[in-house]
Amino acid sequence: MSLSILNRKSFIISRDMWIMLGYFALIIIGLFFMLNINSHRTSLTYFYKQALFSALAVGAMFAAYKLPDMEKIRDWRYIFLAITMVLLILVLIIGVEVNGARRSLRIGPISLQPSLIARIFLIFYFALVLDERKDRIEDSTIKGFFRHFLPLVITPIAIWTLILFEKHFSTLVISFFTLLGMLWAARIKTRTILLILALAIAGGVGILSYGSNFRKTRIKLFREYSLWGRVFGSENETRYNFEGKDYQVKESLTALSSGKLIGTGVDKGRGKQYFLPEAKTDYVFAIIGEEFGFLGALVVFGIYAIIFFRASFGSWKKESLYMQLFGLGLALNLFLNVMVNIGVAMAALPSTGVTLPFISYGGTSLVINSVAIGLILNITARRKEIW
Repeated sequence: MSLSILNRKSFIISRDMWIMLGYFALIIIGLFFMLNINSHRTSLTYFYKQALFSALAVGAMFAAYKLPDMEKIRDWRYIFLAITMVLLILVLIIGVEVNGARRSLRIGPISLQPSLIARIFLIFYFALVLDERKDRIEDSTIKGFFRHFLPLVITPIAIWTLILFEKHFSTLVISFFTLLGMLWAARIKTRTILLILALAIAGGVGILSYGSNFRKTRIKLFREYSLWGRVFGSENETRYNFEGKDYQVKESLTALSSGKLIGTGVDKGRGKQYFLPEAKTDYVFAIIGEEFGFLGALVVFGIYAIIFFRASFGSWKKESLYMQLFGLGLALNLFLNVMVNIGVAMAALPSTGVTLPFISYGGTSLVINSVAIGLILNITARRKEIW
C-alpha cells in the first residue's frame, strides 16, 4: 500500500439514505413484532431486551459508518483472523450447549455467536486478497487459482471446520455462497467456480448423509412438507412419524396460508399465541405473513431488496476492487440470510436456525448485522479527500 494512501484523510459528505431509512424501518418493524408477540405471552421481557439490543445496534451501526478507514484496516487482517479463530475455538470449549449444539459464548448477560463474526471476517479477507492479487485473476484456471489464491482455500476451510463442529451448518452454507458470489464478481474463471461449487455440493451431501441425525430428520421434514412438491405436483407420498418434530413447520405454513392477501389483522393472529413456539426468532416471518398477509410480507421483503440492490450497486461504483467486493459481500451475506429465513418459513428450504435480520429476536445477530449496514454505508458514502 502506498504511503500517499495511508496519509490521505477524507470525510463523508453524503450517504445512501435509502439504505439508512430501510435499516431503521426494519428495526422499528422488529420492535413492533417483539411487542406484538410478547404482549400475548407471559411477559414483555424479550421486548425490553430487544429494545436494549436495538439501541446498542444503532450505536454499533453509526460507529462502523463513521469510524473505520476502510483502507487502513487492511493491515489488521491477522488481528481479525486471530480474534475470529480464538472465539470459534472458545465456543467449542466453554460455549453454551443448546439442543446438542455449541454456537454461542456467554459473557455475563450477553450471548455472542462467533460464527456470525467469522462470516464478516471472511468477506473482508476475500475482498482484500482478491484486490491484492487482481493482476493474477486472468490466470485463475483451476491450477492457477490454487497456485495464486491458496489463502482463499486454506482460511475458509479452517474457519468452516470449526463452525461445522459447532453444528451450525446453515451459517456455513450462507457464508459459502456469499464468498462464491464474490469470486464470480471478481471474474474468477467460470470452470474454477463450478469446480468449487461441485466440491462443496459433494461435501454438503456427505455431511447431510453421514452427519448428525437431527439433520437427516430435517431433510425428511423438508421432503414431506416441501413447497416445491406442492408447486410441481410431486408431493412425497411416504408419511413419516416425526413424533411432533414437524409441529413448527406445520404451524408456520398454517400461519402463512391463513394470512391470504391482506392478513388476519393483529388482533386475530393465531401463531403468536404459543401455536408457533419460535415465533420471535426463526419463524417471525410467518407471523408477518399471517397478520399482514402477502402484501405485508412483500413490503418487508421489498425493504430488504432495496437495501441489497442499493448496497450492491453503490459498492460497485467504487474504484477499488477491495471496496467493491467488500460492499457486495456484506450485501450478499445479509440478503442470503433473509432468503434462507423466508425459505424456511415457506417450506421452500429445510428447517434451520437462521434469524430474520433486524426483525427476529437476538442480540448478537442484531448488532453484527447492524455493523454490516454501517460498513456498507461507509463504503458507499461519497467522500471528500484532504491531504
